[in-house]
Amino acid sequence: MTPAAVSRLELDDPAPFLRWLGMDPVGVDLGASDPVEMWGLVALATLGRVQGDEPLRIRTDWAARSCEFARAVGFEDLVNGEPASGPGEPGRTVKLTRIRTSDTTEPVAERISRLLITEERFEDTRRTLYYVLNELLRNVVQHSRDPLGGVVGAQVNRGGRNAERPAVQVAVADAGVGIPASLVSRHKSLTEPREALSRSLWPHVSSTFDEGETGSIQNAGMGLFFIAEMTKLVGGRLVLASRGATLILEGDERFEDPHGKTKFLEPGVGFPGTLVAFEMPSEADQDYEGMIETIKERARERTPRRAVHKWLAFEPPPAEAQRFIVSQSRIEDTVEAQRFSEEKLLPRLFNKQPIALDFMGIPVCTQSYVHALLFEPLRMAWARKAKIYILNAQPAVRSTLELLENYALGG
Repeated sequence: MTPAAVSRLELDDPAPFLRWLGMDPVGVDLGASDPVEMWGLVALATLGRVQGDEPLRIRTDWAARSCEFARAVGFEDLVNGEPASGPGEPGRTVKLTRIRTSDTTEPVAERISRLLITEERFEDTRRTLYYVLNELLRNVVQHSRDPLGGVVGAQVNRGGRNAERPAVQVAVADAGVGIPASLVSRHKSLTEPREALSRSLWPHVSSTFDEGETGSIQNAGMGLFFIAEMTKLVGGRLVLASRGATLILEGDERFEDPHGKTKFLEPGVGFPGTLVAFEMPSEADQDYEGMIETIKERARERTPRRAVHKWLAFEPPPAEAQRFIVSQSRIEDTVEAQRFSEEKLLPRLFNKQPIALDFMGIPVCTQSYVHALLFEPLRMAWARKAKIYILNAQPAVRSTLELLENYALGG
């Protein structure tokens, strides 16, 4: 297959492009592909970066429509290692962005979700997009081992195949070790790439602790599980391609099949690193809080449980409780959350001093954040028989906290 033979880069049929990548090409004519969606540009930018080893050579004809789109989203700047000019076009696209450090994941997720979803009536869609972005970007930083980090891009599609069902599409890619290699270091039996990708969507598997356990201070291992369940619940599409395998999950647009459909491309077809593309309707009614509650219940069914008592108390604390405000400006800073947990929460719980956490004004927080903040304090609360009081938690935040308690005290 020649580079020009990859004529369309659309997420509803990613197979031709991924098969072509499996032939280890040295170059591609971007102008020969039309249309090219954002996930395709993210993939090509990741492989064509000039700082990498033996970068994919990308030829551009700026008169071609696909190349015009690439220029508009800062493709050439990113490939050449230059900063993007401007944020993107509100309600349509964002500029391609490189992510290298954990302190940039939350600001980038917030910026992209607000730039693409501009109407207040689709606030729940924005919250879902923010959650997905945050988890995907954190995975790149924590697991890829790519010294250049990852590339993220997103767009809203309202034409072509999305003319009747506008969709928001987000893609994150890196040229790191890949999911199979990341998992096999902890799960020795996961030697087959397709099995590794399938298991990465289970709760607690794609994490930094041993199989069979239900948590560690570093990571909950819930990110890809949440994204997969969100895909099903919004009737979206998820493409997960890594070294040697590609998994495609499609949610049911009519919501008649709660499990969606999962398929694999033939063995050996993947991505030289990891590529994750997520797509969901951008202008459909969503219930973010109801979705988080549903995912919590699905995770609970697949998490071993031995805890009987509840140590998170959603009730007014006693007068002597030390009250802490959860800062909205640092709501996804997991490093700061872990430090705060170790320095402020754990010593008080060890001394059986009551504490209260106030989540006022926080509509969304990811499982990764509450894990860093409260995983060890919950275990200390159980050991010392001391409650942690939670104030002003909106339903979605409460569901996230309750799920953490389920697995922190289980296993």
